[in-house]
Amino acid sequence: MKNKMQFILPKLLGLTVVAGIAVFVLGMIFKILLAGLVLAGVGTLVAKMIGKKQRRMLPYENYREDFIPSKRRYERPVNAGFPQMKTENLAIIPIN
Repeated sequence: MKNKMQFILPKLLGLTVVAGIAVFVLGMIFKILLAGLVLAGVGTLVAKMIGKKQRRMLPYENYREDFIPSKRRYERPVNAGFPQMKTENLAIIPIN
């Protein structure tokens, strides 16, 4: 019995150490992923706040046409890329 314990105990100890190292590495990977997720969320929030502040400081979108006075000279009516379909003789024809 003593020989069996001396045979099994080092293998069990080695297996425990390997499992502990694997759990430690996996834990570190998930902690790094979690930290990256938190940093991405904070970065997105900061970028959104900066964007809102810039939009309030320079409302360029509202007065864009005022900066291009000759724009009205070059405007053309929008034409469809296909002709209008005539809807007077349209029907569903069954095929037997």
